[in-house]
Amino acid sequence: MVGVPQRGADRGAAAPRRGHEPGSAALAVTIELRILSGSRAGQRERFDKSLVTVGRHPLSDLRFDPDADLDVSTRHAELREADGAWTVFDQQSTNGTFVNGERVATHRRLLSGDTLGFGENGPTVEVHLADAPRATVASGAAAAAPPRRDTNQRIAEAVQLETASLKRMFALALGALIVIAAVAGGLWQRRASSREAELLALIARSESASVPLARTVAAMQARDSQFSRLLAERDSSLQREMQAGRTMIAGRPSSASMARLSERVTQETRLRQAITLMDFPRVHDLNDPAVAMIVSDLDGTFVAATAFSVSSAGLLVTNRHIVRTPSGQAPRRIRVLFANTTEWRPARLVRVSDDDDLALLQMEEGAPFPVVAGVSRAGRDTRVGSPVATIGYPHAVDTPMEGAGLDVRARTTTTAGTVSKRLTDVLQIDSYAGKGSSGSPVFDVRGHVVGVVYGGEAASGGRIVYAVPAERLASFLTSAGAGSVLR
Repeated sequence: MVGVPQRGADRGAAAPRRGHEPGSAALAVTIELRILSGSRAGQRERFDKSLVTVGRHPLSDLRFDPDADLDVSTRHAELREADGAWTVFDQQSTNGTFVNGERVATHRRLLSGDTLGFGENGPTVEVHLADAPRATVASGAAAAAPPRRDTNQRIAEAVQLETASLKRMFALALGALIVIAAVAGGLWQRRASSREAELLALIARSESASVPLARTVAAMQARDSQFSRLLAERDSSLQREMQAGRTMIAGRPSSASMARLSERVTQETRLRQAITLMDFPRVHDLNDPAVAMIVSDLDGTFVAATAFSVSSAGLLVTNRHIVRTPSGQAPRRIRVLFANTTEWRPARLVRVSDDDDLALLQMEEGAPFPVVAGVSRAGRDTRVGSPVATIGYPHAVDTPMEGAGLDVRARTTTTAGTVSKRLTDVLQIDSYAGKGSSGSPVFDVRGHVVGVVYGGEAASGGRIVYAVPAERLASFLTSAGAGSVLR
């Protein structure tokens, strides 16, 4: 609707309007982030915009390595500028955001010199703020008042201007739609190309771990041939998948196919890297003699499992469900066969935990016995992503051993894995476990026990394994007066 000025507005000369006084320039605050630790330590990033995203996601502004910086969430935090002030907002990250060592509940104001941490043990950056002037718009000279014109003429001009404005708006809207469609298409193509490039880089990193992996396989061949064989088979399978992946990428694959292959290669790459970080031969040699196979007679049902010695007098740790009937009765008898021996020896149940799937057995003859290198008090080396080794008897005497039936020389099986989750009462491992693995000790890079296997996710085919964490095992041993093995 076009307004018509009142008649009184035509009387007399219009008073000149006063021009705006020139103001001072507004300041846009530039933020510089100096990376102090993590895989990108020593690098710097400068941003001249008001929103900076942080995480392992490919589109993050401050992006951390998706494989090396595992404390950083995919979308971890946002840095926002308003009225010259910067604030960090945690995006419900898994491991938290910290400012000068203090965890941020939701958000916190940032000052120059502050240290930002992404995860309690994750990468840290130092914040530096600098002022950069925005462009200013200076006022022009005061405009002289236009001469008086006829009212009808002014109405006609207003209608003409309104019509032209509508035409321009329509043209701009149409142009905007065309631009949005073009940008969306370009972004989709760029994201697809980026995903392909990232997958190729991931495949290259995984392939680079093949040489140290081969050395581990060779070193373990004489100690645990099954461990070496399984690792070699797993490596060959992954090599075939990665070669197929290169071929698939060349043929412009679907997003779903890319995502499945990327997840598979990521998981296997982490396992490869973990294996190269752990001295499996040393962990095996320190602890293998102290790991025993046990058979428990539960009212005529014989259950095979694993136990490990925590004292030279013959005190062994295993699972409660191995030495208790469903009604809570003790086993009729227990027999124990230590690694690399052929003699089954008797043992008795001396203690069970009320809270965890743990039990203690006492050998009745044959002391002294070999003992594990130690039991960790707190499992400090078992962060998510850390390498671990499990030594036990999956499938008991059904795995290759010298002899037949129960008349065998016990040979343990070592399994490589990585920690995938830590809860107060559960240590979750990406590894392998089968019947007979219950009671198997889980070792960290130091060769200390950090968990006791008790089960797993049925749908995973034995690949997701659950263990009682080190802290709860240490508490159980202390209460039983067997704390001398704690480290």
